Amino acid sequence: MRAILISFWVLILLQEPIEVERVFEDSPICVDVDSWGNFIQSVINVESNDNDSALCKKENAVGVLQIRPIMVREVNRQLRKSKIDLKYTKKDRWSRDKSIEMFELMAHSIECSDTLSFIEMCEITARKWNGGHRGDQKKATVGYWNKVKKELVKLGY
Repeated sequence: MRAILISFWVLILLQEPIEVERVFEDSPICVDVDSWGNFIQSVINVESNDNDSALCKKENAVGVLQIRPIMVREVNRQLRKSKIDLKYTKKDRWSRDKSIEMFELMAHSIECSDTLSFIEMCEITARKWNGGHRGDQKKATVGYWNKVKKELVKLGY
């Protein structure tokens, strides 16, 4: 068995299937599983109103997290770069679990520090999810973050 740490995730690569465990304790940011789950649910609510079958033909975005083909390619690129033998397909965008895995794998690329609060990390993650690698620096993603933040408040954060 080989374990690989990816920020918030440890991917334990077995023969089949691949098991994924959250490991928030190893993050520079202290966050409990419920808070992270509420953040993901907030993004899901904004992206698809919690609809696993959501489809935006105009953007070719599908599933609960409205994933585009370019995001699948980017996640796979990061996996190859980390020498992880795992590959997602466009069909995987329709799976809630696989969509969340892709979201969290993208979240690992965020550089964290001891001074970054949980809500600041959520903002950076949400804005990058919406606007790409430099999305947290784009004014166009501020409105998206405000929607996610509003959903977080509804969920009690």
